[in-house]
Amino acid sequence: MMCMQKVGMLFLTLMLTTLSLSIGSEPLPSSDPWGQVAFVTEEYPPHNYVDDQGQLTGLSVEVILGAAKLAGSKLSRDHIVVLPWARGYKMALNMEDTLLFTTSRKPERETLFEWIGPLSKGSPSVLFARKTSQIKIKAPSDLLNYRIGVVRGDSLQKRLVSLGVPESALVKSHSPEELAKQLNRHDIDLWAYNPSGAEKIFQKFGLANNNFEHVYQFKFNDNYIAANKHTSRAVIINIQQALDKFKKTKEYKNILSKYQ
Repeated sequence: MMCMQKVGMLFLTLMLTTLSLSIGSEPLPSSDPWGQVAFVTEEYPPHNYVDDQGQLTGLSVEVILGAAKLAGSKLSRDHIVVLPWARGYKMALNMEDTLLFTTSRKPERETLFEWIGPLSKGSPSVLFARKTSQIKIKAPSDLLNYRIGVVRGDSLQKRLVSLGVPESALVKSHSPEELAKQLNRHDIDLWAYNPSGAEKIFQKFGLANNNFEHVYQFKFNDNYIAANKHTSRAVIINIQQALDKFKKTKEYKNILSKYQ
């Protein structure tokens, strides 16, 4: 079991590294069943996001907290650190006992992490366009004609590059909200994101959903927790077993209905 000093140092490192919104209090004690690990997430509605009251919420957040309760862990929203995706992903790759969610389990990531889940079934990510732009994407080669907004470091950035889109055509930002604004302002032609999350962001800024449309859909994978390769195997098993147990409850079904 990681000593309390090491847990505190890990938590402190996470807290000091964030340059955006971060939610956190004291780390869990080492005696807690999940006290060895640090949970990191991003702003990615509807799976994980900070609501209008400043509270971290979302489908994945509620599922993890439900599983924690069954495991006897005192994990709370305040123990989860919110970081830009690229920074959180880098931490999960390089910092032992770091768990990142919500992470799509893709073939190219398979050997990079230990996987816990799935938290939920995956949903498709799409390219949004303004309806007035009348953009039609019939083949990946059509994407070469447009400026496309992507969350920096997100898998969709890599997918677009693999489809032949040059990096110079990608407009990258840590903030999906900023990309939504850029799409509305005509600063970009397309925005790569998930439909449910985009709908929440459009509503937040008073933008009518029917002003935008999906013009391309990406293949999708289920949603998991990605654990650093040097995370305690016993803790990973404990979290997986608690998650499996929680997914059999009515509460889990209610969470899916609430967010999906």
